[in-house]
Amino acid sequence: MIFVSQITGAGVVLAILLMNGCTQPPTRQLEAAQKAVDDARTAEAEIYAKDDFMKLEQEFALAKDELAKQETVFSIFRSYADADEMLSTVVEYGGHVAAKASQNKEAAKTAALSMEQAAQHVVASAKELMAKAPTGKERASVEAIKLDLTGLDAGLAAIHELIAKGDYLAAEVQARALKEKGVAVSREIQSAIEKTTGKKSGAHA
Repeated sequence: MIFVSQITGAGVVLAILLMNGCTQPPTRQLEAAQKAVDDARTAEAEIYAKDDFMKLEQEFALAKDELAKQETVFSIFRSYADADEMLSTVVEYGGHVAAKASQNKEAAKTAALSMEQAAQHVVASAKELMAKAPTGKERASVEAIKLDLTGLDAGLAAIHELIAKGDYLAAEVQARALKEKGVAVSREIQSAIEKTTGKKSGAHA
């Protein structure tokens, strides 16, 4: 009876092992995880949520490593439980990364548009000041400043194009730099005016 019991017990264990061995790879979960990573990439997470996207890719790589590891295990001992859980994490985290990237991109767009407007204002002010520039002995320097103004206009056009393409981070950086350049040009124009009038702007006789 004991012998029969042992055989029966061994049969149960073997049956359990065989059932585990029949466990199929989590194909659907793998596809879902891949889609989550692709969706995050489409949301430009590589740009607008860089660190989070790197972590997402690392988590996905670890999950795929676990799947590959199980493929090397003898079939009756194979288990995809850990891989399935890791892939589920990738799916959930991927949604978070995509949403964060979208939010960051929208914020970058707002910042870029705001900085573009500030740069446009500075350039417009420089042009207004240019209308008061001297035409006498300071004319040579004024002509050089006109070239700078032409460059500022070209810069504004380039910034607008970047925004149209959705490259908001680069647009903001260039708009900020152009704004600073516009301020410098206005100072040059004001300096030329002061040299001609013999007094500083705002000074009283």
